[in-house]
Amino acid sequence: MPDKDVPHPVPSSKLVPEWYRKLLGATDKVETVKKCVPVLDALTSGYMIVLPVDVHFNGEDRTFWHSAPFKINSNHYKSQTHGVDIGSEFDDQPHKWINQWLIKTPKGHSCLFIHPLNRIDLPFRSFTGVVDTDKHPLVVNFPFVMKKNFSGVIPAGTPIIQIIPFKRDDWSMSVTDDKEFKNHPEAHEVENPPFNWYKRRWWTRKLYS
Repeated sequence: MPDKDVPHPVPSSKLVPEWYRKLLGATDKVETVKKCVPVLDALTSGYMIVLPVDVHFNGEDRTFWHSAPFKINSNHYKSQTHGVDIGSEFDDQPHKWINQWLIKTPKGHSCLFIHPLNRIDLPFRSFTGVVDTDKHPLVVNFPFVMKKNFSGVIPAGTPIIQIIPFKRDDWSMSVTDDKEFKNHPEAHEVENPPFNWYKRRWWTRKLYS
């Protein structure tokens, strides 16, 4: 965006939350979520779009304020999400993050746009959607709802949406339920030292640059 001071989308690996970084790897001789590689993979998959400035939210009248010279958010009509079960934690007024970036992918690739994974600490919840970004010619905006009773500042740099590109493929599922279940011969080793068995034996590094 040459005419706007907007932070670029960044690899999710650059925005691992501070609370995760501060976690201990083990407590009371039990490994914590810090050692769960699938959780870290979720935190670091794809890319993030972040807020360019601090956004102030008044929970009483559901209004936003910020200093950016361009639009960051707007409202949806309540009727657009009428009947959607958003949970009791969230206010039923839907809002929309205004995205400043046109997202394009190679032919045959789409994007999953999702609330930042494992970020239940954020005071909002963005809706999830899949867009065929190899063909869709327009900017994608992101509906969201706010947590009830929240009033305060959402700081600049806060991730508002996680983007995970993927190749479109046709899938066909089959279920086999006529065989006796047999545990994997190494299953017992996963629960015993040395730990990090999944990471050492089966995990594949994912790269987003």
